[in-house]
Amino acid sequence: MKKFYLSALGALALATPASAALVSVSGPLSSAGAAAAIIAAPADVGNDGAGALGMLGFDERQGVTLGAALAVDGGFIASGSVVDSHMIFLNRPDKANIAITHGTTASPVEWTFSGAILGVMSDNGGTLEDASNGILGALSTSYPGAFTNRGFESANPDFYTILSANTLGVGMLVSQPGDWIRVVTATPVPLPAAGWMLFAGLGALGFLSRRRAA
Repeated sequence: MKKFYLSALGALALATPASAALVSVSGPLSSAGAAAAIIAAPADVGNDGAGALGMLGFDERQGVTLGAALAVDGGFIASGSVVDSHMIFLNRPDKANIAITHGTTASPVEWTFSGAILGVMSDNGGTLEDASNGILGALSTSYPGAFTNRGFESANPDFYTILSANTLGVGMLVSQPGDWIRVVTATPVPLPAAGWMLFAGLGALGFLSRRRAA
């Protein structure tokens, strides 16, 4: 019995794995009446791939150690950084022959991540995304490569803004093709088990010792 409780106590002291993911999304409905949603990685994120009437987001590869500096909008993420990748997109279904707006500067769609935002890839042709698909893309997802207007267009109200360390505000307007951006975040560092759990385990052992002595 004593051996069992010592093993359990040891388990409490082990590091707790960190969660690396999109945590939540909130904000207005799209002009087509759809809410933004977090989904599992789809089979295809090409123009004829996954589509909806509102923004969608999913987790891509997680815990990637960068072997070289990674280009993002306006700069680079340093080589050696450990990162998680996520994709946010708005791609109307082919039969929905309408333009769709989702999010405004006054009321953006807010995406919250478990790690701090390190950079975003939103260039018009999707070249930054395409260059990083091999290391950051979800293994089960097919990516089409770069093409005109895959990312944000400067002539319409596509935008993103970093609202806090781990929250991104986004707005998109699409007809054809849709808009796709990649968000790169820092991989959360695994946390040790809480100290109070350790003390609770020690207390339990003390109780058992007193009980056996009695």
